[in-house]
Amino acid sequence: MSSKNIDDFWNSSSTSGFNFDEDEEELPQPDYEFQPAPKDTTIAIHSLISKKSLDLILDDIKSAHEYTVPPVEEVIRKMASGHKYSLDVYKKFSDKLLLFNSALESMDGNIILKVILFLESTLNRSIFVNQLIKSKTGIKHYANYLIVNHRYDDLTSFYISTGVYSNMKQLYYLMARGTKSKSIILGHLNSLGMDSLQKMYNKDDSAEYNPYIQLLRWQIEKNENCESVIEQLAVLCKKEWDVNKNAVEVIFEFKKRLKIDDFAFEWTVMNVLASKGMWPQLNDFFMKPNWLTKKHSLKTVIPTELFVYGLSKHNPPKDVLEQYLPYINNTERSLLLAQKLNCHKFVIQHYINQRDRVGLINYKASLIANKLTPQNPEYFMIENALQSTDKKWKN
Repeated sequence: MSSKNIDDFWNSSSTSGFNFDEDEEELPQPDYEFQPAPKDTTIAIHSLISKKSLDLILDDIKSAHEYTVPPVEEVIRKMASGHKYSLDVYKKFSDKLLLFNSALESMDGNIILKVILFLESTLNRSIFVNQLIKSKTGIKHYANYLIVNHRYDDLTSFYISTGVYSNMKQLYYLMARGTKSKSIILGHLNSLGMDSLQKMYNKDDSAEYNPYIQLLRWQIEKNENCESVIEQLAVLCKKEWDVNKNAVEVIFEFKKRLKIDDFAFEWTVMNVLASKGMWPQLNDFFMKPNWLTKKHSLKTVIPTELFVYGLSKHNPPKDVLEQYLPYINNTERSLLLAQKLNCHKFVIQHYINQRDRVGLINYKASLIANKLTPQNPEYFMIENALQSTDKKWKN
């Protein structure tokens, strides 16, 4: 068919082509109304599958996720021998307790600490503390760990939560370590609330804590920097007696404020006076009048024998030692101490007073054996007593 004929066909044909410009036919609109959904659309699981079948499926899922937990003894052995191990496999609380107990039984500090830190990271804080408090060893290792790592705030909280208040005093010295400023140390202690916590300590802890705080405050006032109450007392005594040889008021005031016990106070005073060779002041301090005998006697809480022996360490004159030897109640012990300290005049006078001629002769022989020469005063003292016609000997 020629092109002319084709054109005539389409133009004259009763069949026309697709006309894009013609209007589209409208789709019929559905004729229905929306109805509210049922209130309960839940389908019971057992309507779809039987309980028996469901249990089998759940058991399969559970078994697929189960893992074998190695015995705690095995892990402890690996830790001790340096082999690879993992504590993360212990998920159950009961397994963690077994692990902790096994670590304690190993008595290996490194193992115990590693297990404790594992428990700390995987347990609730209160549960962790409640379990740790049952073991003194555990408390010790964990506290040391906090100290080494300078976690003093955590250590404070740990001691409070475990009720181990007696160990709180350890914090005083940890906070003070390496710090020279007394004001800074006192500030640290106050910031930790030590003033309120002291109510929780026992009597012994309070007796240690209170003087330390009082010392810091006193040192800040006086611009002093000694390390202890007794050391500060000794320094104070030296300074006061350098200015005034009869100064005692300031020293007694310091004793009262710092609540220094009588023995420590008198022992310190005795040593300071003796070290300075202040023998008259020593006598005035310790020799008090006895209203019954109308004589002076040694008044001190220090046992007399210890007092004399301590005094001898400062190499005092022999007559100073002989002044205090008579106050030793036991005569035999006073004679033994006198001989040990070479206080020969005291021993010789004892034999003379006892009219013991034989004892005096024997003592003279022992002195000669120890190279006592006729030029010694003790030798003349013995000879004069033996040759005296006024003396009535009992033997």
